[in-house]
Amino acid sequence: MTISANIEDGRGTSSKAMVTSRGQLIVSPIDFSTAYAVTMDAVNTAFNFTIPIVDKKFVLTDILIDAGKNVSASTAGTVVIYEATAVDSTVVDREILTFEMLKNTNRVITGLNLLCSEGRWINIKTTDATMTATLLGYYVDA
Repeated sequence: MTISANIEDGRGTSSKAMVTSRGQLIVSPIDFSTAYAVTMDAVNTAFNFTIPIVDKKFVLTDILIDAGKNVSASTAGTVVIYEATAVDSTVVDREILTFEMLKNTNRVITGLNLLCSEGRWINIKTTDATMTATLLGYYVDA
């Protein structure tokens, strides 16, 4: 037996709940993540993941970082993922995450649901120029 129903957000935005072809109840916009990868080959340099899109915000879902065999064995490399006001800016407008990486290590951070600011680039910088990083996420309406 099928029951026809309409579930709306009640805020007048016409957002409606849906059921996907796989039987998932979706109550908000959903999209698939896109991967943005960079190789950090210079110290204290802005490496860009995403660009601002008008009327959109970026949802950060996952981060993967690899510190290779050339990272210093005695000093960890500091990694900063941040929002910036320009594609090449090393000035941290809003810090998303900071952590340290040792030689031959990797860090996989999953299950995030971080909403980034509208009109900002998402950049990364490091104190050791021998790391790679991949950021995953998708854009939603602001």
